[in-house]
Amino acid sequence: MTNKELVEQAEKLATAHDNLKMAINYLDMVSASVNQGNVWAGQLFFTGHRAGNFVENMQNVADSILAVSNDICPED
Repeated sequence: MTNKELVEQAEKLATAHDNLKMAINYLDMVSASVNQGNVWAGQLFFTGHRAGNFVENMQNVADSILAVSNDICPED
């Protein structure tokens, strides 16, 4: 791969990192709220269909990482 192609792949990984960090922060906030007795946050997350968005975001991060891996080192 050329340096330009590697930079493009690194940018994709940086985006995946940002998405993962945002999801971690969101889950951490929900967890902290529930641990402090605010069950509303947990109910909103699980019964308000926010967990589905979280799972979808995690799947997108996983797919992005796999795509970069396959671009750098294609499977035979």
